[in-house]
Amino acid sequence: MLRALRTRLRLRRALSPRCLSSTAEGVPHSDRPVHENASQFPTEADVVVIGGGSIGNSTLYHLGKLGVNAVLLEKDQLTAGTTWHSAGLVWSLRPSDIDTLVIGHTLDLVKEGGEIERLTGMDCGFNNNGGLFIANNKERLDEYKRLQTLGKYFNIDTHVLSPEETKKLYPLMNVDDVYGTLYSPADGCLDPSTYVSALSKAATMLGGRIYTDTSVQAISTKETRGRKRVTGVQTNRGFIKTEKVVNCTGAWAPYISKMVGVDCPLIPFRHAYVVTENIPGVENMPNVRDHDLSVYLRLQGNGLSIGGYEPWPD
Repeated sequence: MLRALRTRLRLRRALSPRCLSSTAEGVPHSDRPVHENASQFPTEADVVVIGGGSIGNSTLYHLGKLGVNAVLLEKDQLTAGTTWHSAGLVWSLRPSDIDTLVIGHTLDLVKEGGEIERLTGMDCGFNNNGGLFIANNKERLDEYKRLQTLGKYFNIDTHVLSPEETKKLYPLMNVDDVYGTLYSPADGCLDPSTYVSALSKAATMLGGRIYTDTSVQAISTKETRGRKRVTGVQTNRGFIKTEKVVNCTGAWAPYISKMVGVDCPLIPFRHAYVVTENIPGVENMPNVRDHDLSVYLRLQGNGLSIGGYEPWPD
């Protein structure tokens, strides 16, 4: 079903170079007000979080739950880096038990009536349309069966389906080359900008402070007992005294890490995706992932967003 997509994805790159530039024009919800007081830029904080994407805002929110005096710094607008164009796929089952627990917590945050909505009254943009892992051979299906066993331990409802059962669930799918599938009804997808908008409000309601258009110019350190310690963060708006910095800058993490002489083993690659026109009958169909081909099909309104990860990108 999906093998032809890989060739097509090589021919079309849906991300322009601006996605890894210093700014991103046209970012969804970037014009929404941020809860900050420009006249009272902080001079100290227990923790400084760098990066205004989903990870940075989640970090600020959870620090707020712990009662920590924390601030978030974003050089542009919230989600302006790579968050705004991410797929936002939520798969409940992961090979790692830690990943599975983290995803379960995320679902508790974002689901309808979940933790964030109860606190803020805002929808997180989560669409609970389910998820489907495709196996094209026995070995892959055996792996999915092991995942199902892991899911039972975490009380995650999953179902191993035959090609015929898969066809009933997803009538548009050609199952001629499908060996079997793993279906997880709790899965879905998030609109990343809507999620961050709700998350940032929740964080500020708990005392977190967010400062956009604030670039980090340097991180000061000192030697204490032979170890380097953070003493503060220099920004274009002033110096913040702090002993703790959380680097949540994603693709820019190596740049921030170098400020304190730390190598961050992260290399960003350009990701390809295609958005289809409306497809009759695709509404409410589950998201699909083929691990052998490294391709996903994400429900996008009445169409699909199709993405792939190439093992040796150009």
